[in-house]
Amino acid sequence: MRRSLCLSLLLGTVVLFSGCVKPFILENLALGTIVGYDSLEKERILTTSVLQKIDPSAKEKTQVVASTAYTSKGSRISSNRELSKYLVGGQVRVVMYGKKLASRGIIDLVDTLSRDSTLGDMIYLCVSDEEASHILTHRYREISNIGMYLYENLRQNSEREELPSPTLQDFLRDYYSEGKDPVVPLLIRKGDEVYIKGLALFHDDRMVHEALPRQGFLLKVLLDTKKLGNFELIAGAEPLAKYMKHPDKKVKIVFATAKSSSKIKLLDSKVPEFMVTVSIHGDLQEISAPYSFDKPESVSALEKEIGKKLKEEIETFIASLQKNESDAVGFGEVYRSHIRDSKLTKAKWHPMFREAKINVRVNFTLRHTGAIE
Repeated sequence: MRRSLCLSLLLGTVVLFSGCVKPFILENLALGTIVGYDSLEKERILTTSVLQKIDPSAKEKTQVVASTAYTSKGSRISSNRELSKYLVGGQVRVVMYGKKLASRGIIDLVDTLSRDSTLGDMIYLCVSDEEASHILTHRYREISNIGMYLYENLRQNSEREELPSPTLQDFLRDYYSEGKDPVVPLLIRKGDEVYIKGLALFHDDRMVHEALPRQGFLLKVLLDTKKLGNFELIAGAEPLAKYMKHPDKKVKIVFATAKSSSKIKLLDSKVPEFMVTVSIHGDLQEISAPYSFDKPESVSALEKEIGKKLKEEIETFIASLQKNESDAVGFGEVYRSHIRDSKLTKAKWHPMFREAKINVRVNFTLRHTGAIE
């Protein structure tokens, strides 16, 4: 009797809770794959959504809808007035912010994403070099779904090449960190081509500087997240001339990273002063002039020259971060972890970071000189 009563109560509970779940029929939904935000006058925002069409008989595979409001949720309400199907964000893979909006601050819009239960925290964030609508409303001849295209582009570049991870989770972690600032990809459209122009560097939640694409490689190395990828640099010919058959003024070199590591040490808390030590093991992929590897010193000379050029580029990159008070590397986190009761805040750290002394040491080792991938 008691077992039957318990079973009845359990079944009743299951039925009760299952009845509370709102059913969604795929054919009745408008599935967004990418959303873009741009700033308008009087604090209004323009929201552009690219929707995936479910109907296999439809000629166009996507639909673009634009709306204006004061908030992102208000824009979704407005967009639904233009659609025959209910707009949901569960399939959104990328969120894009116009450069003008990004320069004013985007934390309100980003924080709203984290509160949306239909969105995951692994969606990608990026900034458009112009208005986001400039990219999302264009009809591309060879791109059927710009949302999925950009998602795959950002994914493969963050996994292998020049981009630090640009997820919602990463942005919020860096924003709420007292000693680090966010960084996301900067995209641009020219004609029917959309590509990564560089990196949008932030001071708090405002974009303040644009970094070169190649500096994304350096940032990943400094963050100690670089495992694979290729890097091209130009070295001086003079230190390498005696090992080349036809010396040029400049030597173009491409190497692939096999392994890399980076350590940041606080040397002096008063200045403050740091020592950055970068170690890279790489495979030579290409060199523009015939180079003799017969002598052991020829390899060490090439390693030394590559290390020297990497050091120069890293120093230039860090100097630009300091000038714009955008600590994308996280020197402030190193400082905070070593100083007890530092009570560090972003407002306190940014001017300290600008005046910090940062030393760089690069150890580069060639693992292979003739590897072909």
